[in-house]
Amino acid sequence: MRLLFFSTAHAWPFPTVLALFLSGALSLLSSFSPSNLQARSSDPEAKYLFDRSFKKGDVEAARDLRRAVSIEPGYTDAHFRLGFLYQKMNFREEAAEEYKTTIAQDPCHTKALINLGNLMSDAHRSNEAIGLYKKAIHCSPDFYAGYYNLAIVEPSRRQSLLEKALQKNPDHFGSLFLLAQTLRSVHPDRALAYLDRACAVKEEPRCLQDLGQWYAEEGLPSKARKAWKRALYLSKHPVQRQEIRRMLQNLDRPSASKPSRDQQPPA
Repeated sequence: MRLLFFSTAHAWPFPTVLALFLSGALSLLSSFSPSNLQARSSDPEAKYLFDRSFKKGDVEAARDLRRAVSIEPGYTDAHFRLGFLYQKMNFREEAAEEYKTTIAQDPCHTKALINLGNLMSDAHRSNEAIGLYKKAIHCSPDFYAGYYNLAIVEPSRRQSLLEKALQKNPDHFGSLFLLAQTLRSVHPDRALAYLDRACAVKEEPRCLQDLGQWYAEEGLPSKARKAWKRALYLSKHPVQRQEIRRMLQNLDRPSASKPSRDQQPPA
């Protein structure tokens, strides 16, 4: 996800945060189902194979789709779905070729542009990825994913691009989380608000663990405890669970961190 949306220690360096969330951030875009995709085929057998691919596992589905595009080489949706399955199965070169074919047949196929951009980004071909994401934005200016993925490869514009993505999709977890991390050192209150929203949108244990840490650093132990207890409940990873338990145990110990604000009257 660089829209499949990723665990490390609670104090993540920002590059590590990106590395984790790129798995979902630069996510695979599919939105495939027989009901929401118009299978633009004039050949009945090719269309039958395309429709049947949704009822099969990835390997068998890819086999059906290869047959479909051999029967009808101009079957754009079949090429894109085949590229998606190849990328999902980590056949990156094959996926890239199918996306390129899709784009050659439909230059504004936004999801093919973004998924090919993700492959280019993963291959450290940043300039090509940037060009593809920008074209996706040009083709679909109201689709959040172009702004989100471009934000990851253009650090100098990350904040404004993530804010734009959230204008298009206010509940996109990845944009909320990355914007929180981006703002952490310069606007900590805004960053905390974005992280709180992100964890409300998707109760991901790592997000909740970070949220608890930020609350603890702000002198709000009751909110920290609540976030960590929820993270502990949701986490399936023994190492992470041990870490969260240790954080909870340390919460009430005297420290040099900010004094508790939980009991302070409002200003």
